[in-house]
Amino acid sequence: MAAIAFDFSGHGESDGDFIDFTFSNEVYEGTQLVAFVKTLDFVDKTRVGLLGMSLGSVAASMVAGRVGDAVSGLCLWSPAAVFQDEIVNNHTLQGKPIATVAEQGYFDFNSMKLGPGFFEDVKTIAIYPTAAQYLGPVKIIHGAADTIAPVAYAQKYVTAYQQPVDLTVVPGADHSWGDVPTRALLFDATLAFFDKLYK
Repeated sequence: MAAIAFDFSGHGESDGDFIDFTFSNEVYEGTQLVAFVKTLDFVDKTRVGLLGMSLGSVAASMVAGRVGDAVSGLCLWSPAAVFQDEIVNNHTLQGKPIATVAEQGYFDFNSMKLGPGFFEDVKTIAIYPTAAQYLGPVKIIHGAADTIAPVAYAQKYVTAYQQPVDLTVVPGADHSWGDVPTRALLFDATLAFFDKLYK
């Protein structure tokens, strides 16, 4: 099993500025990543899976919906589709008002400037309808004690997909999987899913 980890543009070591980040562009870059992976000579093009965490798992779900059977398995950790409801309905993000975007031109996201384009873009994305276009195997692992992305958002995925979804809710686990026992459960459940899929 080979794994490829990467930074979206404006994140980590990638080019670009975080202030220009939009979720639609993240999904687009995810589709380009899948296409790139399939060009690698050591990759079995029929066995490419996606794994994401939090907002990354929402992106992974939409990427899978866009590329269809180019992805043969999808695993979502703590999918945080809540961010759209927070922004559109509550005018907040992680509990902080987004009115500051109009006032100062950015939102202070963990000491990084998140620009107004992100908030405009969020209004246009269709998380669950796009994700539901993917018809392959889906595994979702979510913490029962997740206060950032409540488990109800994982359960909404289960309802959205046409195929059966394997949802594991881990008692006591928070959004960060921040202790050894729950993180071990997360890793074990993930490996079990992909091992079974790609035997």
